[in-house]
Amino acid sequence: MQWSVVVPTYNYGRFIEQCLQSILCQHGEDYEIILIDDGSTDDTRSVAERFVQQLPAGRLRYLYQENQGPAAARNRGIDEAKGEFVWFLDSDDRLIPGAFAHMQSAIERHRQGELFFGGYRSVAQNGTGTDKIPGLLGADRTENFKRYLQKELKTLTTGAVAVRKTALGNLRFPEGIHINEDVVLFGHLIARCETVAVSRVLVEKIRHPASLRGNMARIEETGLRSVDYLFDGTRLTAEQMKLRSGYLANRCLRLCRAHYLHGNYARARSYYVRALKACPGHLFKLSYLIKYLRSLGK
Repeated sequence: MQWSVVVPTYNYGRFIEQCLQSILCQHGEDYEIILIDDGSTDDTRSVAERFVQQLPAGRLRYLYQENQGPAAARNRGIDEAKGEFVWFLDSDDRLIPGAFAHMQSAIERHRQGELFFGGYRSVAQNGTGTDKIPGLLGADRTENFKRYLQKELKTLTTGAVAVRKTALGNLRFPEGIHINEDVVLFGHLIARCETVAVSRVLVEKIRHPASLRGNMARIEETGLRSVDYLFDGTRLTAEQMKLRSGYLANRCLRLCRAHYLHGNYARARSYYVRALKACPGHLFKLSYLIKYLRSLGK
């Protein structure tokens, strides 16, 4: 079997039908869908079971678990996967027609490739879309990892990624956080694997208010723990570990901005100060300095 498409879901019954249809419309039969229901209380189960009844045995496996978060759901999908490649898809994503074929073509051209990622289309609520296409990668894994940390490889995201299951080994999504868990796993993979960029849009990612990334409570809960999970000396080389301070500083600035925009000015200032401690040169990032100074009077 070529593809194991792992789809975690939680109370996204209103999106899951389009997601599943986008997979089923792909060319070929050499795939399975593993739908991990992370404790949904809406109609997700009934939607999924309807598909299971209509499809050939084994095409869609619906697995329910008590709510543990998206990382645990994806990790269960990895453990259950039978395919040579694991394709991670969010339950509100939609694969582009021909996505499997585009990815397969890249695999045939790069037989040693382990991690493949393409582009995505960001779709707003009004239906307008913006395409994001990955640039070329070099052969140096540390340089690729650095570019990933600097957000130069923005299309390396769930929905547009397929990885050889053998390359995953014991790498998994960190289950102790609910934001940036994908950044951690994909960071480890790009630091360790032969990575190939596919210059095609493979998935539509829908922007909507329910999106987890906009949840300030989750952002604060995760805080800087994703940095510690990412910079694990058992996963990265000594050279790659040297990039920690710069990444920590940038993460602090992003948290500073998020708290500032939500009116949490004391928290914003604390993250700004921590960013400067990690990387004093960030003092010259004027937009953040201005936010810090403005927050002093609030």
